[in-house]
Amino acid sequence: MKNLIIIIGTIILGVIIVNTMILGDSDTSLKGAAQHIVERGTGQINQLEIQGS
Repeated sequence: MKNLIIIIGTIILGVIIVNTMILGDSDTSLKGAAQHIVERGTGQINQLEIQGS
């Protein structure tokens, strides 16, 4: 019974960690950081297209 409680607690903790660090919408999550990088890259590409024309 004790092992079952430890396993369930570990799974719940893992879900919380994944939800906050990877899937979260804040700038500190991987999703938010990737979105920021993509936005910067898109902005740089748009600037190059405007200067190249």
